[in-house]
Amino acid sequence: MDNQDRLSKLTGSLNFETNSAQAGSTQGQFPLLDLLGNLRDEAAGKPDLAALHTLCATAWERMVGIVESGQPFLAGDIAWLKELTAQIQALAGPAGSSGAAPAPDPFPLPSPVTTVAEAVAETDEELPLNLNLADDADLLREFITESREHLDNIEHGVLVLENQPADTETLNTVFRAFHTFKGGAGFLNLIPINRLAHVLESLLDLARQGKLTIDAPVIELILRGRDVLKQFLDAIEAQVSGVRPVTTILIPTAVLKAEVQEAINNVGLSQPVVAEKATVEPVATAPVETAVIAPPQNAVAENGSAAPAAPSAVAGARDGQSTMVKVDTTKLDGLLDLVGEMVIAQSLVGQDIGQMTGLHPEFGRNMAQLARITKELQRVSMAMRMVPIRGVFQKMARVTRDLSAKQQKKIQFITSGEDTELDRGVVEELNDPLLHMIRNSVDHGIEAPEKRGAAGKPPVGTLQLRAYHQGGNIIVEISDDGAGLNRERILKKAVERGLIPAGAMPTDEEVYNFIFAAGFSTAEKITDVSGRGVGLDVVRRNIERLRGHISISSEPGKGTRFTLALPLTLAIIDGLIVKVGEERFIIPTLSVRESLRLQSGMISRVQNRAEIVNVRGRHVPLLRLHELFSVPSKLAGGNEGIVVVVQSGTSSRCLLVDALLHKQEVVIKNLNDMMVHKNHSLAGATILGDGRVGLILDVNALVHLEHQSAENN
Repeated sequence: MDNQDRLSKLTGSLNFETNSAQAGSTQGQFPLLDLLGNLRDEAAGKPDLAALHTLCATAWERMVGIVESGQPFLAGDIAWLKELTAQIQALAGPAGSSGAAPAPDPFPLPSPVTTVAEAVAETDEELPLNLNLADDADLLREFITESREHLDNIEHGVLVLENQPADTETLNTVFRAFHTFKGGAGFLNLIPINRLAHVLESLLDLARQGKLTIDAPVIELILRGRDVLKQFLDAIEAQVSGVRPVTTILIPTAVLKAEVQEAINNVGLSQPVVAEKATVEPVATAPVETAVIAPPQNAVAENGSAAPAAPSAVAGARDGQSTMVKVDTTKLDGLLDLVGEMVIAQSLVGQDIGQMTGLHPEFGRNMAQLARITKELQRVSMAMRMVPIRGVFQKMARVTRDLSAKQQKKIQFITSGEDTELDRGVVEELNDPLLHMIRNSVDHGIEAPEKRGAAGKPPVGTLQLRAYHQGGNIIVEISDDGAGLNRERILKKAVERGLIPAGAMPTDEEVYNFIFAAGFSTAEKITDVSGRGVGLDVVRRNIERLRGHISISSEPGKGTRFTLALPLTLAIIDGLIVKVGEERFIIPTLSVRESLRLQSGMISRVQNRAEIVNVRGRHVPLLRLHELFSVPSKLAGGNEGIVVVVQSGTSSRCLLVDALLHKQEVVIKNLNDMMVHKNHSLAGATILGDGRVGLILDVNALVHLEHQSAENN
């Protein structure tokens, strides 16, 4: 459809809505507002339709005032609409290309203000937001879901524009996100959101027309607007979900709208004046030009080729939405549970029918086919839980930008592997650990520009975030080119706190892992970012709760790298099945370091109490599983059996079992609260192929277990 056809359809719809509008009624207000906005956008940037654009933009402002008043049409409004429609039809037709000036507006808007103070004075009181949950609950849920996607696109696009202000495609993407946001809010009568999105959209519209330069103050305004819109969404979602009672939502927007309006009004002024005003009226954070954040799409992929540009990726994602179906996560989790049950049932039936294959050979072929289909169904259903890590990486880009600006540091933020997929639960739990490590890298790792210069480094530091597959796991790396970890300072602090005896000679890995101890900090001063020793211990606990592992490598003066090894999914675990008496237990293979058969003299006692095992010259505490779970065993009290060495963080423990059976992927089933309360050493259960119930061990709890009995646990 060409431009003229679209204009014809829009003007036809406008004429229909105008004729349907009546004095004393609010019917048609929002459709008319949306149509005027679409006509304005359709005419934007086209010289032959400049007069139409001006007329529609002015009319849109007038229509916003009518909608925001909450009052029905007056007779004067209807007369204005009819005259306006005639003018638009004249300008939008083929004869309208002459660019004749429109007739004067019978109800002109007040002249624009030029300062924030005047704008705030002209602004009405903060508009309250009241939700109509009785009629709009489902629509509001849909609006929240879609709007969060728009906010992510806005944040990512603005960070790209900060370094590439001439990127028109990204600019259009951000503009469209605000436009769609505005339209949805208008449809649901969310006036404060609609009005704020409108002024931000108008600011971006000037940039699209080449009248406004995307500089630091503009970037800051857009990001602040995005954050305020997110506050509205969070408040709406809390009421829709029942977390908070339904009350009036009042979030201040007048000052922000006034600042945006001032930036719009200052477009006609010279650039030095705008720069001076931005200096006189500082924003909450330090000047953002001190941060040099490289957009993720500029990062080099692992194969050495350049990653695709963000606009194409965003456009591709937008196109892909037409083939996607949104499903409630509770329904999806229910489906996955049923698939897991079917896999177990198929395995049980397969064993029963396996005894009949001699009598009925056809059974064997049919069961083999069923097994293949079941396995493929399980694979597809598990893929439904997988989501890209891109969203988390984009949040870290914003965090890096804001922190680097606040601390007057120049940081280049590079990402790669954003399309790597993880289990939805892992992605949700990964946000906080990454946030802590990014904050520490910016605060403690990367030096200030003057210190980097004195050390012979470029003034711009580099912070890199990578994700990739390795050995059936997902690896996430956070690396910086800062000062690195101070080994001597960490070791001294560890001795002071009693974490290691004086005179000990630990390895670098053991020393660096002390920073994960609770309350451990070597910071010389406490800041609002870090320094209190609460953060990295939380990181390790969260990663271990995800059945993952974290390691550190550092080189003084060159930087530090944190490596997170995470499972692909939380619904299935790759486990080592061991036998204790007549029971079966599953140990997550990611926590298993090695296994060995006990020999004479390997076990000794410390102070006639705790048992330790000599593992390659290293003494590791021993835990007899049959004693912990009160399971009868032929090996009770003896020095026979197999020891499985497991590790959690920097701590290790030997688990004594009767035998190793095999390795297997098992579907995790949650235990009820009573069993979890009675024994914290269990992470879940599963049904094995022979119908037995196998208990999944919590390695982190076992490694730090102080008592060797289930009753004392």
